Amino acid sequence: MSDPNNPSGALPGDPRFGLSEAELEEYYRTKSPSWICKGYFKANGGLDARAAAMDAHQAYLRATERQIRFSGPLLADDGKTPAGAMALIDAPDKVAAQEWMDNEGYTRAGAFGEISITRWSSSMALRYNDYPRTAGWEQFVITAMDGPDAERKRAAVAEAHHKFQASVMDRYVARGPMFNDDGSQMIGSMMIMEYPERAACDEFWAGEPLNYGGVFADVTIERWRYGITLPGP
Repeated sequence: MSDPNNPSGALPGDPRFGLSEAELEEYYRTKSPSWICKGYFKANGGLDARAAAMDAHQAYLRATERQIRFSGPLLADDGKTPAGAMALIDAPDKVAAQEWMDNEGYTRAGAFGEISITRWSSSMALRYNDYPRTAGWEQFVITAMDGPDAERKRAAVAEAHHKFQASVMDRYVARGPMFNDDGSQMIGSMMIMEYPERAACDEFWAGEPLNYGGVFADVTIERWRYGITLPGP
């Protein structure tokens, strides 16, 4: 049963915490969206193009720092080889997010073979220089796309999900729902987690009620790390 004083089920630190139903509706109506911008390097020549464009890439991130929540490389399974890059940015609409990505140094150099831009709503106020990082631990991006009947299945495990979230709150770097481009339909969830190794992240995901409750049809877990261009704690 949901708390009538906190109908969203949000935890302390979440900007939705304690909002009434009417306040939640207004929050979602007026909230400026964020966007998950991902690019994956071409199999042939992508890493060479990345190396050549590194200065331009870093200069662009510094120039647009105020709209970036997090940025950093996506990594191969070895945890070292760059596979791509991901930035969570604030932009008023998909057109503006696409413009940001089009002008990114790696994009302009032709390093990416695949690019995706997905609307996202941050459920945390933290940004790249706010999170209390744990030395030596790894970061993982979990992208979970809703399956059929996701709304009903999500409601069925909502209470268990919120309790589980509270038990692992210190492991979230970022988290929030994904939406279609105009924000009218939720399509999944994206989160960045921090754990000592992949096995611990897999254990976390196995215990997530939204996962075992069948909410998602497709899930990817990717290695990621904080970029070095923007200042950290």
